[in-house]
This record gives sequence, C-alpha cells and structure tokens, in this order.
Amino acid sequence: MTAPDADSPGGPDRGFREGNLRALGRRFPDLETLLRTSGPFPLEAEGTPSGFPTARAGGRLLHSRYDPAGEARKSAAALAASGADTLVILGPGLFYAVEAARRELPDARIVAASADPAFLSACLDARDLAVPLSDERISLLAGGEPEGLLWILERLGTRKVRVLENKAESELFPDWHARARAVLARWEAKETINAATLKRFGRLWVRNLARNLDAIPKHPGVAGLEGRFAGFPAVVAAAGPSLDEVLPLLPALRERAVLVCVDTALRSLLRAGIEPDFLVVVDPQYWNARHLDRCEAPRSVLVTEAAVRPSILRMPFASVRLCASLYPLGTFAEGMSGPPKGRLGAGGSVATTAWDFARVLGCRPVYMAGLDLGFPGGRTHARASRFEQKALAEGRRLRPPATGLYEAYAGARPRDAGANDGGTVRTDERLALYSWWFESRMLRHPECPTRNLSPRGLAIPGMPYESAESLLSRPELRDRIDPLMAGLVGEDRADDRGLPGPDVRGRLLELLAGLETRSEAALDLAARARTLERAGRDPSAVLSLLDQADRDLLGNEAKEIAGFLLPDLETLLGRPARTLGEALDRSESVYREIRDSAAYHREILA
Repeated sequence: MTAPDADSPGGPDRGFREGNLRALGRRFPDLETLLRTSGPFPLEAEGTPSGFPTARAGGRLLHSRYDPAGEARKSAAALAASGADTLVILGPGLFYAVEAARRELPDARIVAASADPAFLSACLDARDLAVPLSDERISLLAGGEPEGLLWILERLGTRKVRVLENKAESELFPDWHARARAVLARWEAKETINAATLKRFGRLWVRNLARNLDAIPKHPGVAGLEGRFAGFPAVVAAAGPSLDEVLPLLPALRERAVLVCVDTALRSLLRAGIEPDFLVVVDPQYWNARHLDRCEAPRSVLVTEAAVRPSILRMPFASVRLCASLYPLGTFAEGMSGPPKGRLGAGGSVATTAWDFARVLGCRPVYMAGLDLGFPGGRTHARASRFEQKALAEGRRLRPPATGLYEAYAGARPRDAGANDGGTVRTDERLALYSWWFESRMLRHPECPTRNLSPRGLAIPGMPYESAESLLSRPELRDRIDPLMAGLVGEDRADDRGLPGPDVRGRLLELLAGLETRSEAALDLAARARTLERAGRDPSAVLSLLDQADRDLLGNEAKEIAGFLLPDLETLLGRPARTLGEALDRSESVYREIRDSAAYHREILA
C-alpha cells in the first residue's frame, strides 16, 4: 500500500502505529525503541467532516473538529515568506502541521518536538505517517530535556527559526512547553543579535576577506589537527576577571596541559612570561585587533578565520591555521583553494571557538580559566586586558576609569544569577547567551568533559567547577606536548611553498559581473511587466521571462556572496502582496539589492 501524504485522510480506527514505528526506526532506531517501550497514553481518535481524523486527550481536541489538514495548511502558508530555514513544531499531534510544512516550506528543515514519548507513540496510531517520518528534512525530539532542541538546531546549522505550537499539547504538558519556549527564545535572541551585528559590520567582514583572499590557499586548516592531541588535557585561557587568580599557577598548569589562549587574554599571559601553544583570534573588528598591540608570541600557532583584520595575519606567529569561514565570500574562496579548512563552533564569543578548538584537538578534559561570563567583584576583565587598560588610560577627573568599567558592567540588562560557589554573580543578557551556547555544547559533546576553574563565575550546566590546584596533581606532559607542537609547525612551514594559488579573485569578479548584469535585466523585465499591467495588457509573456531571470539568478554561483549583505526576506518583502503591482514592486527591491551588493563586492575585489 502506498503511504498517503496530507491529501489522504486515513482513518481513526485503522491502527497505523506499527507501520509508522517501522518507518521511524529506519531513521531513528533509538527513538523507535523508546516509543515501543513507552507506556500507554489515553488518546481518543475522532472523525471529522473533512475525512481527516482528529484526536482528544485530557478533554482537549488536538486539531480542528472540522478540517485539521486545512487548518494546518493555513498556519504553514502564513510562514512561507518568513525566510526561516528551520520550522520548530512544538507538539506535532497527528502531524498535520508537519505535512503542511513539507508542502508550504519546501526548502526548510522541520523539527517536531513532543513533550512525552508515550503521547507521541499514541499519536502514531491514528494516521499513516510513513511519508513524513521518512523525510530526511524532518527531525524529531520526544520527551527528555527541551534543551535537546539546542543540539538539533546546532546540528542543522539553523540561522533563522520559526515556531508553531499546538495549544492543546501545551496545556497537556505546560512545564515542558514553557521550558521549550524559553530555549527557543534564547535561540531567537542570539539570531537577533547576529542580524544586528551583520547589519553593522557585514561590509567590514567583506572588506577584510577581500584583502585576505590570497592568504586562504596559503595556510592549512584546523581540520588537519583533528585528534592531534588526543588524551591530553587542555587549559583554555579566557580574559574574565578570575584569570588573574589562575595566572600564578599557569606556568605549572602549562607543564600538564595544552595551553589555548583567546586574543583578549594574550596580554595577561605574556606579562606573566607565558606563551600559549595556540592563540585563537576570530573577531574581524578593528578594535579586536588592538588586543594584540605590542604582543609577540613567535612560538604560538595562530588559529583564525580569513575575515580577521589583515594585520593579524602579518604578525610573526610560529604558523597559522585557518578555520572555515562563516561568511559566503570566504566559503567560496576556500572551496576553490583545496581541502576544507574545518569548521569551529561560533557562539558569539572567542572563548566558545577556543573551547571547540580544544575539543577538535582531542583534548580531554578541558579546563576553562577566566571564563566568568559575569562580573565577579564588579570587574569586567582581567587586569592586563586591553578593556581594563583602556579604561585606565582614558580616565579623567570628571570621568574616572570606574565610569567606563561601570558602563560595560551595566550596559546589557544586568541581573543576578547562580555562581559556581553556590552564591550569585552579576551577569547580563549577552553573557547569558554565551552561557547558553556552552550549555548546548556540553549536551552535544559529553565525550569532552569540561571544568570551569572560576569559583565565582556564572554556573554553566554541564561544566562543573574544579579548583586549579586539582589540575596540579596531574602528571607533567610538556616533554610530550612540545615535540607535537614542533612537528605541527614544521608541517605548516613545509606546506607554505609560495606556489601560486587558483585565481579566486578573477573567478569571483566574473561571477559577480554576471550577477549584476542579470539583476539589471530582471529590473528591466519587472518594469516592462508593470507598464503592460497598468495599460490593461496581458503581461504573461514578460512574467514568463521574469521567472527565467529568477532561475538564472538562483543558478549563479555568487548568489550567496551577494545575498550576504541583503536584509532577510521578511524585511525585503514585508506582508504578502495583494496585487501584481505590489508583487512587482517587491521583486524590484530584491533585484536592486542584489545588483548593488554585487557591485559593492566587485568594487572591493578589483
């Protein structure tokens, strides 16, 4: 029997559970086992005039009593122009919303999250769902901690999420749904910050990448370091206030662990006479490069992204390893320049990337030093960091150093939260987002146990506190670490033979010129269609040409590069167009944005 999709009602009394579980098990065998062993849940299937069944649980109807499939189609269609790459359905019920989303959002990933495995198992008995359960675009979460949504969204590479929630299920499982909503709100807050950052700094990142294009084929990637230090502990030095407390012990800790340092902490380490094994720099901004002013670490390996300030790549480090670019221009150049560089996690703070780099190295366990994610003692950073030094240098009688530090302390909705020592610490919304990122990574990578050396720092679930002194009981390993570092640097220098790389710049200029030309042609077609429509003549032939122009634009290899600087579709298109004229106006705005972005990229690449 062919499994029906949303156009086939099925029936309330046919018993589809076994077939659905088999379809589910082909993709998620562990989830199939969980649902088979879940206890029964009282769910009553009911027919509807549309022929599509609904169901009742705890006296609540899960879907419309008249047309559950039609209701789901309307909800999904309303999200079709949102530009979301992932739709989270909290409470899939009988999967009508899942099926509708498959049709209305063909390019989106779908996450169906149910609070209770027994409830989900009971829902699988009401309809034949083999088709959606077999769809690779659909991920499932059944019970457990709602924070599991974080792992799924990270794994999918989600950038923009939209949420549909089943009201009946939220009333059946209010606590779980409330926690799931909070998890997704944190995710959306992060994406809002990312969008604001892109709007403010997107052109800077593109300029940096254009200037660094020739360095991309020159330097190998972090992918070649995967597992290189398997089994060695690592200390990751961040620049929080508690780093000052760890610094006296750091020479001894370095004897026992691989030392990874973030850019903002390098000055502190150098003043203590310590060079890290690896220095991680990923922020493209000018002021971030200033953290390395007058800092020299010639025995350290720089781990960076191709969008950083070009001056950083000219500094005298032992060697350079690139991680995969987060930006389309860098991704394109890397794709032409050899094997993949290797992706590192980016949670908004360089400390998140540094931790992920230690994980990629194979280090176990990882100890985080100076990761406070708060303001213990009212301080914002370690004393030697540029943040603290800049505040001291700029202090005046009417604006003392404490004023600048207080503004940093109080600038992002501060609040009190639990600390590692059982007390509280002042934190803020921005730092809480970083904490959430670490929390999600702890869930995703239980194989990489991580400890926090900051007793007064923010308590992060999955990252318990451990004293720095306890690490001193470990054996000294520097005589094994140094030869590995020397071998790595030797490989990097051997790879740098000065051979000419591919003509990335030339290929990009060619593609962008084509994109600019096609955008101009699409603008002309849209104007012709509007002229015909206003004159009461049939614009069908021109609209057909416009459809072909759209396909040409989507087929251009540089579309993602130009699209990077564009607003999201919701902002560009606004509410759904009511007339052909409105639709053409909005299409023109998209073509104009693409044209201008392509022209900007060509200008800085030339």
